[in-house]
Amino acid sequence: LKARRDVVVEKLNAIPGIKCFKPEATFYLFPNVTGAMQRKGIKDVEEFRKVCLHETGVSFCTRRHFGRPLPGETEQHVRFAYSGIDLAQINEGMAKLAEFLT
Repeated sequence: LKARRDVVVEKLNAIPGIKCFKPEATFYLFPNVTGAMQRKGIKDVEEFRKVCLHETGVSFCTRRHFGRPLPGETEQHVRFAYSGIDLAQINEGMAKLAEFLT
């Protein structure tokens, strides 16, 4: 899991407009995609999720799948899980996502 985490964090942070913290122990990531959404001209995080899935085949959840936004919350986050996917699939998906978002 550590190797998968490190690859996903590295690949996400290489995409303009995405900032991803590297957690110590977990099987998911919660990157900030606000800048990537702005670059694509997308204002709604759920629309961003659907567009990315349609264009790249990469699936992820949004922050809203885990509760309502807090009052004044302006940053947009999504959730990537990497526990059930191998490194080759991770690299393929991250390459497709990077190509679409760059």
